[in-house]
This record gives sequence, C-alpha cells and structure tokens, in this order.
Amino acid sequence: MTIAVLAACVISSLTVRRTFGYSFATWRFHLRGEAIRSAVDVGWMRNLTVGRMMRREFRRVPLDMTLETFRRQFPLGSIGRVVAVDASGRYAGILATSEAHAAPEEASAVADIVHHTTAVLLPQMTIKEAVSMFERAESDELAVVDSAETTRVIGGVTEQFALRRYSEELEKRRRELSGE
Repeated sequence: MTIAVLAACVISSLTVRRTFGYSFATWRFHLRGEAIRSAVDVGWMRNLTVGRMMRREFRRVPLDMTLETFRRQFPLGSIGRVVAVDASGRYAGILATSEAHAAPEEASAVADIVHHTTAVLLPQMTIKEAVSMFERAESDELAVVDSAETTRVIGGVTEQFALRRYSEELEKRRRELSGE
C-alpha cells in the first residue's frame, strides 16, 4: 500500500512539474502573486529588510544650522554624511560633509545644500525595494525613517552595504543548495 501511495505522489509531482513547468509548491506561490525566479529566492529576500540592515548610529544636525557652525563641528574627514532634521525632528535631507566645506558663499545654512529631501527608506522595505530606491535617488546613502507619516530618522543604509549583504545571502543560499 505504501509503495502505491509513494508511486502516486511521484507521478502526480512529475505530472504537475511537466504540465506547469514547476513544482506544486512553487505553483501555489505563483498563484499568490510571488515573483519567484528560481528555487534560491523563495523566501529569504523578504526577510532581508532595511530594518535588519540599517546602522543606528548616525549624526543629526538641525536644518537651520549655519554652515560655519557645521564646519567647526564636522571637520573634513571626520564623517561622510550627516542627516538634517527640521525643528520638530523630522527628516529634512542628507548633507555631505565635503560639500558643506566646499559650499559657495551664497549658501549660509545647512538647508541651502541638503539633498534627497524626499528619498527615504522604511524599515519594512525589502532589499529589492531598497536597491530600487537607491537607483531612483541616485544616492549611495539614504536615511531610514520610522514611517512615511512621521518621518523620524531611525538609521541609515549605504547602497554598498545593502548590495554586499544581498551578495552574502545569495552566496549563502548557493552554498546551501550545493551542500558546501
């Protein structure tokens, strides 16, 4: 009896794979709207979120800070980028330290030279969404905010780190599949 059940399972599995081009489990994922390109990315990409990758230590400055004060607090080479926040602590943009030191005479405050005022990442975004946001913003670092409504800065992620984590996870899955 068990051999007959096992044979029926094998035949049904092969029939489904032959008819639909993939296994029954993968077919169920496709019915749910999952974009599965291979057996490698069934679920781990969804678990690799911005919230897990972000670094929480970052420097904030008020948007109305003068560039002279900024230059005194952050000499060249001390830090790469700083997040600017408005008076209520909401995200206002990112400022490169080198750009603040090379700012033209007419720029007097941080507000005059901030970038990416609307491009932010949310903690629940997947690696795929984050990389897409980096491409759209044409930035190598973006701030992570708690929500789109409150925009309180909770961290930051660099594109280089996100891509490195993605590569590490992809390599880990490849090793698991190959039995290394």
